[in-house]
Amino acid sequence: MADKSTIYKARLHLSDVDRDCYQQFDLTLACHPSETRQRLVARLLAYALCYEEELAFTKGICEGETPDIWLQRPGEKMSRWIEVGQPSPERLETACKRAREVTLFLYGKRRERWLQANLDRLTVLANLTIIPLSDELLDSLSGNLKRSLEWSVTVTDGMLYLDSDGANHQEQLTPCILSNG
Repeated sequence: MADKSTIYKARLHLSDVDRDCYQQFDLTLACHPSETRQRLVARLLAYALCYEEELAFTKGICEGETPDIWLQRPGEKMSRWIEVGQPSPERLETACKRAREVTLFLYGKRRERWLQANLDRLTVLANLTIIPLSDELLDSLSGNLKRSLEWSVTVTDGMLYLDSDGANHQEQLTPCILSNG
């Protein structure tokens, strides 16, 4: 019998001063047995940082043809395609053809090597934004991850401030500059 997904409940308090977005919402996330806690945290963080009405988690890791998170309105081209991790350049090329805006939250032990190896193919994707997430942040958030969690997320001047269970985290959110020269 296959292992079942683990369900997490999250309450997010979002104050994104940079985008003038102030929301509080409750989310239910399924963590697939093959998904790491670090990846789950990256998905939740990506959702908060890209939040807008109708943004939704997909089946993600269970279904290879959809992004981790998307904004898809009926009868329209996909508005947002959001990935976490280190997807193949082919996957990002497909995403950029299907969606108006693609955001990759890049993380992992070899993220710099991944970026350098794929830079030439990625520079031509005008609608792609890559935001690196540090392993330190994701490790810290996933290390004490509870099935019910509450985060206070503030973004101002490109700086992320996140409070989780009384622990404070900070990270500069600096998109990668994709250029050949």
